[in-house]
Amino acid sequence: MIAAWLRRVTSTVLLRSLLFTAVFSLAAVPPLDPDLWWHLANGRLILTTASIPHLDVYSFSAAGQPWVMHEWLADLSMYWLYQLGGLPVMVAVFAGVVTASAVCLYLLLRQTGLAASAAAALTLVGVLAGSTAWGARPQLLNVLLCGLLLLGLMRYRSGRLSVFVLPPFIWLWANLHSAFLVGVIISLLFLAGEVFDSWRSHPDAMPRRRLVALGWGIVAGAGLAFVNPFGFQTVIFSLGTLTSPLIQNNIQEWASPDFHSLAGMMFEGLVFLLLVGLATGRVKARTSEWLIAFALLYLALASQRHVPLFVLGAAPLIGRCAQALLGLLAGMLPPVHDRPAAQAALRWAPPRPNRPGVALGAINLVLLIVVGAGMVGYRALPNLQSGREARAISAALPVEATDALQALGRPVRVFNYYDYGGYLVWRLFPHGGRVFIDGRVEVYGSEVFSRYLQVSYMAAAWPDVIAQAHPDAIILPNGHPLTGILRHDAAWQVLRQDPVATVFTRVGFAP
Repeated sequence: MIAAWLRRVTSTVLLRSLLFTAVFSLAAVPPLDPDLWWHLANGRLILTTASIPHLDVYSFSAAGQPWVMHEWLADLSMYWLYQLGGLPVMVAVFAGVVTASAVCLYLLLRQTGLAASAAAALTLVGVLAGSTAWGARPQLLNVLLCGLLLLGLMRYRSGRLSVFVLPPFIWLWANLHSAFLVGVIISLLFLAGEVFDSWRSHPDAMPRRRLVALGWGIVAGAGLAFVNPFGFQTVIFSLGTLTSPLIQNNIQEWASPDFHSLAGMMFEGLVFLLLVGLATGRVKARTSEWLIAFALLYLALASQRHVPLFVLGAAPLIGRCAQALLGLLAGMLPPVHDRPAAQAALRWAPPRPNRPGVALGAINLVLLIVVGAGMVGYRALPNLQSGREARAISAALPVEATDALQALGRPVRVFNYYDYGGYLVWRLFPHGGRVFIDGRVEVYGSEVFSRYLQVSYMAAAWPDVIAQAHPDAIILPNGHPLTGILRHDAAWQVLRQDPVATVFTRVGFAP
């Protein structure tokens, strides 16, 4: 029995296992996403109040403004994970989400007939291309759900999945994140492409009845998506975020990819692979593959947070382009019979077993254990230790400065640096602390966000913004120019400076 099990540990199994172990190890990053904290605060708020708020309660600048908590189910799940095992469990779970998305990518590439080694290499490139989105954040669920949707649509096309799975899938996605709209768009593009291929009498065209059933499944899923705490507002929120110039121009993850970074270069490499592969004239893809790939390419070029979605959506086309290029390279090599030594060597060859032997399986297993344990021990485990995570957080966020604000023991209105907003919400709410801004830009709108930017960029009107906001405290990075100015302003006094930030209070406010 052991011998039979060892024979299954082939080189392909070794390659796949090491690939996904490496992805998990790389994705287990410290919990430094600024938005993590207000996601946790949202889950805490839902659990403690047994309700989902529709108006802002965290800020003093937008208090009472409409708030679409479109990630309510993801936020509640994150807080539950936090209660279960703290930040280490949450980091491990979201690293697992990235790994599961990589599995989806690998399977999508393999379904085109691409060899395991080439699929593994492209999977690693694709995962790194989307690495800017890594962290404990609901956004990663969109990537996994997109991969599962694409695999499900392929299985439906081959008759191995029922259409009844789609509506509850879309409903779940809609309650986890407003980007479910991308899933509906992918489904519609898939349907449009398959209908076109059927009209052209494509040899592998789907039967008309299954196309009709899929259409009704998409309609049912889109209708069921409105069964959420905010109804149609979830769609309005998603479209508003995608079309907001203020968000696109001032928030890094919504900016276009940086092609000087590692992630940007990996994305660039995949785009070039598509272009060169298509230039060979050997790529024959289904219409749905073309539509999905280029629609998501548009989103990825507009915003780097959509790159992982493009990688998954374009995976079938990328796999076919890679196959075309490999075939072209193979055709450029000289034939074996033109090499006398090779010809002589081919006159006799020892018989090759159909399955690997026990010895090879044992070697592969040892390599898997040793190398896999080394990767996890070197990269993942250190980032899953509470002490190391706490040190990383203290090096990026105003932990001690927030301690000082908490010690005041009274309600405080804080004009804060944007990246500190979520952490301040987590620490100060509901005990009287209110922030000026945090990562929920849609709540604050262009007016509040623009006022914040005037202060952050030190525009001429920044003193007026501070005067109108009338905060009790201001917290800024130590290196911010305004920090130096406030040190010499008689109206403000330093309450606390930690390695990251300085917090000022209005003279006479702090005891």
